[in-house]
Amino acid sequence: MIAIAALFLVCLAYVQANPDGAPLAACAAIAPQSPQHNGSSQPLANSSYSLNVSQLTAAGGYTPGRTYTLVLTGGASQYKGLLVQGRRGTTPVGSFAAGNLVKPVCSTNTAVTHTDNTLKNNIQLTWTAPAAGTGTVVFSYAVVVQNSGGVNTYYATLTSPVIAEYPIHRPLQPLQRPLKRPLQRPLQRPLQRPLQRPLQRPL
Repeated sequence: MIAIAALFLVCLAYVQANPDGAPLAACAAIAPQSPQHNGSSQPLANSSYSLNVSQLTAAGGYTPGRTYTLVLTGGASQYKGLLVQGRRGTTPVGSFAAGNLVKPVCSTNTAVTHTDNTLKNNIQLTWTAPAAGTGTVVFSYAVVVQNSGGVNTYYATLTSPVIAEYPIHRPLQPLQRPLKRPLQRPLQRPLQRPLQRPLQRPL
């Protein structure tokens, strides 16, 4: 969570100079930078934004390697910029594809950002789930908004509900019992002996 907040703070410094999204340099941020923008961070409790993932399993999980559609909505509120990344703990997982008003950023396209700073809403994002064995995923995201006074404000470190991997990946366990030994005991009954008594009557 700290890493995504730091990454987004760096992005804010480029909102005015580079309105086409977060630069690659922002992906390497590991500490907050002094944002060069005319706004401030807002309490998360005041946020009306949500990130919805469609086509999940009936149990609400994701299937490894499958592609999903995410929709970032603000209800009646619009936003100018966005940054979204799937994470397992602090490790980025999965990858994003380019789409309408968005483009992938960061190493191996693990995050997605806006391509312009016009007001927008209900932007669709395309995310491919990570490989089997990754485990639960949470989407960390941030949005830059604009109030009626034209002053930029932002929400950082917003998070989606936890999404479990499905089916649950369990590594193969070694056999607890050795294989059964082949049968070594001799047969209890010998084969029937051929008939040896002579015929009672001669021909």
